[in-house]
Amino acid sequence: MRPAIPRRAIMIGVVLVVIAGSLLAAYALAGSAPATTWQAAPIWLSTAGTTLTGRSLTVDGGIDVKADLSGAVVKLYEREVGRNVNTYVGKATVTYNLMTGNVFHGVVPRLKRSCVVTASWGGNARYFASRTWMFAGVKPRLTVTVPTATQKETKVRIAFSPTQPLHRQGMTRPPFLATVQNRVDGVWTDFPGELGVLSTDGESWCVYDYFNVPAGTYAIRASFTGTNYNVASVSKSMEIVIP
Repeated sequence: MRPAIPRRAIMIGVVLVVIAGSLLAAYALAGSAPATTWQAAPIWLSTAGTTLTGRSLTVDGGIDVKADLSGAVVKLYEREVGRNVNTYVGKATVTYNLMTGNVFHGVVPRLKRSCVVTASWGGNARYFASRTWMFAGVKPRLTVTVPTATQKETKVRIAFSPTQPLHRQGMTRPPFLATVQNRVDGVWTDFPGELGVLSTDGESWCVYDYFNVPAGTYAIRASFTGTNYNVASVSKSMEIVIP
């Protein structure tokens, strides 16, 4: 009579058989499944500079892969400062050549305030979907008028559009967001004269009253300091004569 096989040895044998079977099945499935070859496809974005409120912004970009992706469509979105959602603004088609690789050009129309521009590509059978974003500065429109221009009193009014919501929390008085500058020997400096009464609503205009201004011809401009909503900028210069 053969000696009885211990029950514990039988259990261990069963477990080993089950494990071996599972490994063989997994190996067989892995061998029959297609290998994953997807790769990352980074997108980049750039712009030549800032734009003026109400105008369009041209953006350049590309998909940084070696393969030719001609015809691929990149979707563009914008989100102006103060808003919480992206707005679809159009699409750009990718072109390819050996010198530049995969590039595209797009337009973000009629921007009012500075914004975030996002580019998104859906990917293909070889590359993962990808997206990127960039900040685009938008300058406000500045208008300078001089209602009074005498030695006794010279008044300069600066208007800026769009309005700038009071962006500095806890302020007890509205901020002066633009100043008057005067060009002397090619350098922009403070306007001469004694600064008297000045006023502003902190959002759309400033008024500066100067006294005892020397007679002469002055080239002046407005300088906008920049806020959360629009970037710093200057107006066109204008000439005034103090008789």
